[in-house]
Amino acid sequence: MKTPMTLPLRLLALLAVPLSAPLSGCAMPSTVVRTPDSRPSLSIVGAPPGAVLLVDGRSSGPALAYEPPHVLMVEPGTHQIDIADASGRILYSQKVFVESETKTIQVH
Repeated sequence: MKTPMTLPLRLLALLAVPLSAPLSGCAMPSTVVRTPDSRPSLSIVGAPPGAVLLVDGRSSGPALAYEPPHVLMVEPGTHQIDIADASGRILYSQKVFVESETKTIQVH
């Protein structure tokens, strides 16, 4: 004897397989968009060991850390670039304008 629930469960089981097959192959598209950072950057070449990079009067750490291929990202515009020794004495000073590319500072 069939119970009243048996028929709907069989019907559901029969429909579940054909309906789930098309859905199992469907996945939401996944897109990753990577936008390169278009801010200008600075690189420092020729700084002596122990020298510190100052940008607009603020320390940015060891100048050697920004030798190519490493760069310091900055905002577009004019910046005061100073290279100081460990005692704080300015070894090199230059005002630079950066717009969209990497500006290489050659310390003499």
